[in-house]
Amino acid sequence: MVTKYDREHHLLKVSVYGALLFAIFAIVWGVFVHSKIILFDGVYSLISVGLSSISLVTAAYMQKQDFDRFPYGKEMIEPVIILGKFLVITILCLFSMFSGISTLLSGGQEVNAGSGVIYSLLATLGCYLFYFFLNRKKDQLESGLVEAEAQQWLMDTFLSLAVLMGFMLAYSLRFTRFNYLMPYMDPLMVVLVSGYFLKVPITNMGRQIKEVLDMKAEDKYMALCKKIVDGIESKYGFSESFLRVSKSGTKLFIEIDFVVAPGGWQPNLEEQDLIRQEILDQMKPITLKKWLNVAFTLDRKWAI
Repeated sequence: MVTKYDREHHLLKVSVYGALLFAIFAIVWGVFVHSKIILFDGVYSLISVGLSSISLVTAAYMQKQDFDRFPYGKEMIEPVIILGKFLVITILCLFSMFSGISTLLSGGQEVNAGSGVIYSLLATLGCYLFYFFLNRKKDQLESGLVEAEAQQWLMDTFLSLAVLMGFMLAYSLRFTRFNYLMPYMDPLMVVLVSGYFLKVPITNMGRQIKEVLDMKAEDKYMALCKKIVDGIESKYGFSESFLRVSKSGTKLFIEIDFVVAPGGWQPNLEEQDLIRQEILDQMKPITLKKWLNVAFTLDRKWAI
């Protein structure tokens, strides 16, 4: 039987091999035509190989049960790894941007624009195919690691597309009176692309930091949980309820505290378990793993 982990592992391996292929392709081509932007694309892909390999190791490690050391599971490792991946990408973008600025100030760099057009066209199509494939699969798996891989391929797709547009512009300049601008096109593309791409890892790092800090889960999870808790509170006549929901990797931590009215219905242990099961059944639309804790108290102070 093929498990979710097996499918996740396979997708991560596909991403690793794809990134390695594109890295070699881009670096060789970039050196051949003396293009900083193509080399940037290749180095980005090469770093992606290392980051994807870390994802593979992480996915395998998270499958090994270790209750003594990780009593709440290993899902917290996932956002930490993803945070690290996007931090590395941020550093790469900053380094490339400053390198491009340095080349611009030193008079630019001549490149073979025609060869650059061919490379960037092939790279754009190839990267988009990998992104399209992984993006479809990650929705089925609810895997943060696969989603991060898809985001990397999307960034590479836009990078290659920007390079394509830049090389087409550079190629067209050779037939105009502005041909003296051609040496500046390659480093200018590096500056613009790396600067624009900074927002992608920074945005994603913000989301991962929220998970690492155990902050409130996304609205789509909160809304459903709140609706369920409000329904249970109304149905059984509890005086008050408190809901706390946080997400860590592929696991959703849900804590619900019901304050039971002193003069109202007070469920025994068996009835409490039935209520817990009722809540869990209503949470089936949430495909993440769920750590559900439902408590009942007469004193409000234990719920706050």
